Amino acid sequence: MGQLETNLTADVLIDEEAEPDLSVWFGSLANARAQLAEAAIAAATVEGCDHGSIGVRICDDAAIHPINREFLQHDYPTDVISFPYELAPPRVEGELIASFETAIENASDPSNPLSPREELLLYVVHGTLHIAGHDDQSPEPRAAMRRAEIVAMKAIGIELPLSPPSTLETSPDDDSSDDGMSSGDFS
Repeated sequence: MGQLETNLTADVLIDEEAEPDLSVWFGSLANARAQLAEAAIAAATVEGCDHGSIGVRICDDAAIHPINREFLQHDYPTDVISFPYELAPPRVEGELIASFETAIENASDPSNPLSPREELLLYVVHGTLHIAGHDDQSPEPRAAMRRAEIVAMKAIGIELPLSPPSTLETSPDDDSSDDGMSSGDFS
């Protein structure tokens, strides 16, 4: 994966519980941080956002569950939650939280062609696209988001299937709150 030219930064925080898995998946924590940041930058760039900052936190299900409950009123763990703060292309500001445990669970589905590493990178791309203004609450915007995911993932060297497997489809209880937060909830 190559570096994208941009004035956008992506700061990656990896919770201690995620470190062992991410070290194995990416070869090292430094590689994990670099590739997760690259995924966020690639997704924002797809939408013409190349200035600003995206915060990325990788955690376990126990950490994302109370955040999902508090901000989206969903009493279960989820894959990714986005917090958009500013969107005025080319400027974007926001944060996202993604669960590595959900990536493991979803990647174990036999119909999912993605590894846990690729699944987690997809969560970062998906969450960043929410920050960059995408919505996936109805079929047409969901299809546009899927096309943007394919482009962003290809930019970081991962080919997604054209028609998503069931684990990558948005569930009917997905929610975007009035304050702009959203949950990917691919599962």
